[in-house]
Amino acid sequence: MSDIKSKLLEDVKTAMKARDKERLTTLRGLSAAIKQIEVDERIEIDDSRAIAIFNKELKKRRDSLGFARDAGREDMVAQNEAEIKLIQSYLGEELTEDKLRQIIGEFISNGADSIGSVMGELNKQYKGRFEGKVASAIIKDSLG
Repeated sequence: MSDIKSKLLEDVKTAMKARDKERLTTLRGLSAAIKQIEVDERIEIDDSRAIAIFNKELKKRRDSLGFARDAGREDMVAQNEAEIKLIQSYLGEELTEDKLRQIIGEFISNGADSIGSVMGELNKQYKGRFEGKVASAIIKDSLG
């Protein structure tokens, strides 16, 4: 069993004991997403695949957050922000915009000359720790 999956299952148990319904709902959703792929593909999920699943779930929450803000639904905004924070805890600390600019600048100075090559390096080294839209905007701005 992957480290991330075992940590997730432990966190589900902890949330159940603490009767933390909001956290438990999110954790169970993540666990169900992993289980669905394991059943469909008849495989055991490894850490890299779990990270990919968490990234997909994170993107869903970020999209929902945007819609909730547009609709003025503060309750949904708070819920999505909490879920994003929880999912992000499994992926590692999210890169700040300044740190992202610094990393992108280093990639460009080391020879990366297109959006695809910079994004490829970012994904290889920092997958799940940055928001793609923000990184893309910074890259476009840096490449001119």
